[in-house]
Amino acid sequence: MKKNLLFILALLCLTQISFAAITVKGRVFDKATGHPMEYATVRACTLPDKTFVSGCITDPSGHFSMELEKGRYELEIQFMGFITSYKTVNLDGTKGVVDVGKINLSPDSRLLEEVNVVAEKSTYEMTLDKHVFNVGKDVGNTAGNAIEVLENIPAVSVDVEGNVSLRGDDGVRILIDGKESGLSGMSTQDALRTLQGDMIERVEVITNPSVRYDAEGSAGIINIILKKDKRQGFNGAVNLRTGYPWMYGASLSGNYRLKRWNLFASYGFNNRSNIGGGVNRTKRYSDVVDGDTLFTQLTDQTTERRMNRMGHNVRVGADYYITDRDIVSAAFVYRYGKLATHPVVRYSDVYPMWDSASYDVRAEDYAEVDPMYEVTLDYDKTFERKGRSLKANVRFFTNTENAGSDITESLYPNADAQQALWTMYQKTGNDQRMRNLQASIDYVHPFLTKAQWEIGGKYTNRNILSNDSVWQKNDGIWEPLDNYCYDYEYSEQVAALYTSLGNEWGRWSGQVGLRAEMTDILTNLKGYAHDGTDSINGGKPYFDFFPSAHINYSVNEFNQFQVSYTRRIRRPGFWQMSPFRSFNDNRNIRLGNPSLTPTYMDSYELGYIHFWDNASFNFTTYYRHGTNMIRNYTYEDDGVFYSMPINFGKADDFGVEAVAQGQMTKWWNLNGNVNFFRSQFNGTINDKVYNDATWMLFGRAVSKFKISNWFDLQLTAHIMGPHKEPLGMRKGNWWVDLAVSKEIFHGNGTITFNVRDLFNSRSWGGESWGDGFWQYNTSTWNRRSFSLNFNYRINQQNMKRNRPGGDEGGDDGGGEEQTGEDY
Repeated sequence: MKKNLLFILALLCLTQISFAAITVKGRVFDKATGHPMEYATVRACTLPDKTFVSGCITDPSGHFSMELEKGRYELEIQFMGFITSYKTVNLDGTKGVVDVGKINLSPDSRLLEEVNVVAEKSTYEMTLDKHVFNVGKDVGNTAGNAIEVLENIPAVSVDVEGNVSLRGDDGVRILIDGKESGLSGMSTQDALRTLQGDMIERVEVITNPSVRYDAEGSAGIINIILKKDKRQGFNGAVNLRTGYPWMYGASLSGNYRLKRWNLFASYGFNNRSNIGGGVNRTKRYSDVVDGDTLFTQLTDQTTERRMNRMGHNVRVGADYYITDRDIVSAAFVYRYGKLATHPVVRYSDVYPMWDSASYDVRAEDYAEVDPMYEVTLDYDKTFERKGRSLKANVRFFTNTENAGSDITESLYPNADAQQALWTMYQKTGNDQRMRNLQASIDYVHPFLTKAQWEIGGKYTNRNILSNDSVWQKNDGIWEPLDNYCYDYEYSEQVAALYTSLGNEWGRWSGQVGLRAEMTDILTNLKGYAHDGTDSINGGKPYFDFFPSAHINYSVNEFNQFQVSYTRRIRRPGFWQMSPFRSFNDNRNIRLGNPSLTPTYMDSYELGYIHFWDNASFNFTTYYRHGTNMIRNYTYEDDGVFYSMPINFGKADDFGVEAVAQGQMTKWWNLNGNVNFFRSQFNGTINDKVYNDATWMLFGRAVSKFKISNWFDLQLTAHIMGPHKEPLGMRKGNWWVDLAVSKEIFHGNGTITFNVRDLFNSRSWGGESWGDGFWQYNTSTWNRRSFSLNFNYRINQQNMKRNRPGGDEGGDDGGGEEQTGEDY
């Protein structure tokens, strides 16, 4: 294996030597202001036939550079709102580097006078290695939060509790601006619900990341890029929203660029109510006699839940250009969230063997606050040679969650009874604190003509402390329930080094890399543990290698292929290992498992992408092999059902994914995706071997109509098929969202009306079974909702750049300097 890897690396380098190329470079300026222009597009076409051969965009200092062979070319330099410039270049091969010098672009007064034009990026920007979803283009996300934004991303699904999965695997890594962030919180679902969609610029989905990224995340990476601009002068936006069930909120964002300083700030506030609930039917049985099941208990359980969530998000920062090639950035983020829930659980029990029944009502008042702050410092340096760069980052954040609840449970002889037989009072407490320190460095060095070597490292130190307790009132005295009181400490250190080598030769390009990670996890549990011991203390150090390989073949600029391989890991998270127990439903309790071990995933992909003038199509087939897979296991003990994650065994997934988008007519845009795969799983639970397979299908379609010049109408349909699990099955579900938007104030403002779950059809559920029981459940997190959003833009103009099948700038749309690099 090592010899083969060395051979591939040598081949990538040596093959390039046979291709002689000449570097053409220059610099683009705004003639009116004299400032360098970032994101100007430079295209090279052969003369006299004007065949496109290469292209690039300018960096923050206006520099561009491209590699061309001998010949005569016309350079086309363009930028939205400016007059296109042309320059002829003759390359005779006598010079290895040709500098075309300073190129000035003049503003196009005709375009500047068209104040009614508001250009936008495509909703999707597809490449072979990732999909980019531009949030601002999708009118259905204007009043939503980050969880609702993710629901509209191809291959991404979100369940009723906000758990995110990618291609059916919930081992997905969620990053903010390319890094693990306090904005994703200790409870990722709750934190993302406080992050408003109007603060998000775009979302990147990477299913087979290179070694540059953390190896964490068996399914891949979802990278949420927040808004920040770098254009000269001041620009900003104001958002106001309201809706039903009752919600209201506002957000402000601004950016000011002057000479060497770029200042940015944003603030968001949201208050939102949810109404949800569910139904659970349980059958307990003792034996089967003459083919008849002897049921000992039948339980119909209903849950009604009212929830209110309030959150503040503040983000301020600055970029300082020491030179045109040296940038220092600092940012501060503060988030404050407050959650209140009021679930009421009703149990109707029937005991056939004893011809008796009972009715039980359990009500809870739960409150939680979770402040967070984060500080980041970045240094970016680019060199004169195109592609050579150095980046360094230091990030620290801390989360605190303080929660408690008051619970009242009453037992009645039947549902119509007014007088309770008895009433029990309980209360819970949960205090948690997380601290996270990260430091990373990355260096990219181009060599030969089109080869590139990259090396980097990262260190992460994460520490979580949790104190949990449950108390019960007996004879007027509060007493702790020892089985539910504990202190748990989780400490994780990960040190990583990686290197990769890439090259281009003709229509081929490739990259191979290797990442090494040393992980040390230390857990310390004091108090009751679910395995019966009084304490669990110990470390779990392990060392792993994670290789990756990507090979691309470009038939032409309209047809491209890629084959890739990566190895990834899913480390058990804090919530999976902590003995935390949900207690609002004391008949269905969730446990953690401190004995969990990491899941390893080998992922192979073959992808094809085709561009048309107004459409694009991406088809991917993939195979994943996972070991030590983590699955939820439910068992019954003395009438209580416990659910906990366990290492189940292995899984093999074979799937296909198709994503397409197209401008069908001037007034109709259509895009969608479908994912279909077969999962074969094999594992052992309680000495029983389970070997089975299931098929799974999910997809979505978005149809957007421009109704004359009055408004836009968007319909989004989602579908998720049923599938089997080792000890159960999940039912399928579907739902439709509707959005209508209207431009006002000469294109500077937008009003949007949204209806989520138009037919109130969205629900989640399924069946589970085990020794002596069968359960069926269905639930909804939120019912049909309505929202109205107003957005006003100040000195903003989204720049449209056409290319086959979409807009350019998938890695730099929105002016964000961070495009998903993680180490």
